[in-house]
Amino acid sequence: MPNDQGECALRSHARRQHGVFTLAQALACGYSRATVRRRIAAATWQEPAPRVYRVALGADPDWYALTMAHALSSGGVACRRSALALYGLMSPPAHPEVLAGRAQRTTSRQPQRSTDCLPCSDTTTVDGVPTTTPVRTLIDVGGRLAPDVFEDMLDTAIVSRLVTVERLEARARELWAPRRNGCAIVLRLLAERDPELGRASNLWEAGVLRIVRTLRVPPPQVNYRVQVGGKRRYLDLAWPAVKVAVEFDGFVPHSTRRVFDDDRSRQNDLVAANWTVFRVTKTMLAADPVGTFAPIVHAVLARGGDALQI
Repeated sequence: MPNDQGECALRSHARRQHGVFTLAQALACGYSRATVRRRIAAATWQEPAPRVYRVALGADPDWYALTMAHALSSGGVACRRSALALYGLMSPPAHPEVLAGRAQRTTSRQPQRSTDCLPCSDTTTVDGVPTTTPVRTLIDVGGRLAPDVFEDMLDTAIVSRLVTVERLEARARELWAPRRNGCAIVLRLLAERDPELGRASNLWEAGVLRIVRTLRVPPPQVNYRVQVGGKRRYLDLAWPAVKVAVEFDGFVPHSTRRVFDDDRSRQNDLVAANWTVFRVTKTMLAADPVGTFAPIVHAVLARGGDALQI
């Protein structure tokens, strides 16, 4: 039986690992294999993954604990949907998805994905759970999700600064192979993105850039800084050469009278500075995105936007 120091050390392992610990850690803390077997038989401990245990607490382990358990069991890392869940890009999958080295897979009693090579540069930890990096994760799931779902996910990762366009493009080119279709999908979608996407602050701005790109209008600048009325202001979308701007209403709650009044003052200062400002809501965009942007496109072109580079 372990001494008090050994029990304390095992609890420390469990605290760092979402409540789970490995057989090797238990043995190093003074537990014998016979003791481990007895505790499993008595249901004092549970085995959520091969050779990984947790103290039975009367409740099932959460998905963090399960993912951690399978990663520890295989010596691998969370991947694909499990990795997306760790990054907050989708809900956790019903079963953990783990990528392990092929050598570890052969000794595991649990089926799992495997690879001959996963560079350290493609792995990281999130809340203590080893996982593939955001860049590698997006490349791995490209082609495995519905196209519209993956497109929104890619934009979300970019606008939330989880990845950069430059790093994602570079890694997709490095990993490109005929059987890895995620690389081709990522590269195609990046080629279709507006150069201003990296400056967008939310998914709606990213979606608007997609709409604008289909309308044969010069690309706008995102979160454009302008000095009007003696104050520095930021415009959601702007064509500064022709002084046309788009502001998104309802994307960020305007909950105070002070903010409401400042919005009106800001609008007046922009009009006084000869800016044409259009206001767009989420409902308008969802109902008729092309129709919503028709007058905006007309204003840009009427003010000389047709002379700008498209």
